[in-house]
Amino acid sequence: MHMSWQNVLDGNGISITLTGMLIVFSGLLLISFFIARLPDILRVFDRLAALGKPREQPAMATTEEVQDDEAAIMAAIGLVLHMELERSAGDLQKITIDRSKQPQSTWTSAGKMRSLSQGSLHA
Repeated sequence: MHMSWQNVLDGNGISITLTGMLIVFSGLLLISFFIARLPDILRVFDRLAALGKPREQPAMATTEEVQDDEAAIMAAIGLVLHMELERSAGDLQKITIDRSKQPQSTWTSAGKMRSLSQGSLHA
């Protein structure tokens, strides 16, 4: 078998390569254009969907909705405080497993892991 550039030229390798590159480039260009215009397309669909529906006046928030919002805000603040305390505690919050030389079941290891994190000897 003879290896040379003449085989590529005889088999139209350059034109096939350029055609493939053009197809891939145009596909990527089309995808890029679609992604760039997606917000505009969605805005048009949103307007078309809103044409058939009458506009509703925004209702005033009831005290129950305000309480639900306050509960959600308090839960978020509590989560942030918990995560910050956990992050700043360092080595005190690490969960470890006591490795013994005897093979034990997975459930025994899980019980030890819970008890070590709480600082007691029993699960």
